Amino acid sequence: MYKWFWVLLIGLLVGNTAMAQQQMDLQGKWYGTYKLYYGEQQRIILNFEKEDNGYKGTLTLPDLPVAERFNLTIIIHRSDTLLFRVDDIRFAYVGVWDAATKQFKGTSSFGPDMSPTDFGKTEIQKSDLNKRPQEPKAPFSYLTEEVKFSNTQEGVSLAGTFTRPKTFGKYPVVILLGGSGQQTRDNEMAGHKMFLVLADYFAKNGVATLRYDDRGVGGSNGNFDTSDIHNFASDAQAAFDYLETRQDVNKRKIGVLGHSEGAIVAQLMAANNPSVAFVISMAGMGLPGRDLVDLQSRIRSKLEGVPDSLIAAQSKRLKPYWDLLASNQPIAVIRLKAQTMIAKMYEDAPEAFKRTTTSAEMVDEANLSHEAISVLKYQPLNQLKRIKCPFMAINGTNDIQVDATSNLNAIERILRENGNSLTTVRQFQGLNHLFQRCNTCREDEYGALEQTIDPLVPEFMVHWILQLPEWPGSTI
Repeated sequence: MYKWFWVLLIGLLVGNTAMAQQQMDLQGKWYGTYKLYYGEQQRIILNFEKEDNGYKGTLTLPDLPVAERFNLTIIIHRSDTLLFRVDDIRFAYVGVWDAATKQFKGTSSFGPDMSPTDFGKTEIQKSDLNKRPQEPKAPFSYLTEEVKFSNTQEGVSLAGTFTRPKTFGKYPVVILLGGSGQQTRDNEMAGHKMFLVLADYFAKNGVATLRYDDRGVGGSNGNFDTSDIHNFASDAQAAFDYLETRQDVNKRKIGVLGHSEGAIVAQLMAANNPSVAFVISMAGMGLPGRDLVDLQSRIRSKLEGVPDSLIAAQSKRLKPYWDLLASNQPIAVIRLKAQTMIAKMYEDAPEAFKRTTTSAEMVDEANLSHEAISVLKYQPLNQLKRIKCPFMAINGTNDIQVDATSNLNAIERILRENGNSLTTVRQFQGLNHLFQRCNTCREDEYGALEQTIDPLVPEFMVHWILQLPEWPGSTI
């Protein structure tokens, strides 16, 4: 771990320190940014204090849901070079002073990820990062209402936002279901608030929305870590039940919209509730979860220029592991066996890889959550064949997480073969997994793009919703 850090540190310690007296004073606050995996920038604040012949210091991450501060473990300042580490979060930095810009210009590592990082004395405001021109700002031209409702079956209280046009009426309404991981009501990813932007557009065009924090997130209670897609579908049903109590909702036009994993939840919920008036699947699965893993791996490997022979060998090597995770064994058994397999993979890995991480860290970084395993086990056929209401499935042609052609073809085929002729399928040219118009279209570009969602997408969805007839649902 941190091999590059130690090489640089040794070089400094054994090198010439004659210039040390020329080095500048580090005392006070220094401001920088770090690029996360999905491309968004987050701020870092350093604070150095004199201590004996050196310094002590802290690192603050102000853009986390709750700002956190950590003590610097090692601080080395020699001549024009600064190195420090924060072992609590596996963070390390090395930078060289640039007199022209009055900054330390260098590189940070955060766990396995690395990012260019510069530190200077000028404070960085959150508004200076991640420009989001589509994000709406108050005052709004429509009604927004903070609401709470309960999933009484599972003892969970959920908090969200109901949005509709200002004029009182009975509006079609869409329940918005976010993607994987602990999502707030805005389905925030890479600094983009997709559902906030959608709710704004929908309300301005005659469609109400209900979006809510996942269980255990924001204003919602419950335990996210022990929950899976079936629990999330139960929460979505609770949202539906709540909407049926409102006087400003057209009860025959309550639909669900899910993005990515949320589209799976939408399938599950609609399959079990014939009163759902319509379903919109954004970048949703049509292939079984186990098949999607192999497809994702092939797409990413091809983008990286990996030869087909190596892709096939890697797929063969990992097959037992993914087969285990997608098996019907109890999750406790799956986890135990998976940890053993990961430890064996580590044992067989090249020494160069072992110098970058430990076996325990490799196990920790594997996603063996209830949520992830339930997605791997998921079989779309079992749910899609039961959905008879109008169904829209859309995707971007440049989505490398959920391949557009294979998944949309599977969704359309299953629906139509099982009698659902109310099916609309559309590929949006040049859009990625978040429905942004992209350049490289890789995950690490999401946050760097200013566009939250291509305007053609919400326009297409709203036009489709407004032309739908009232759905008779379970009274058929």
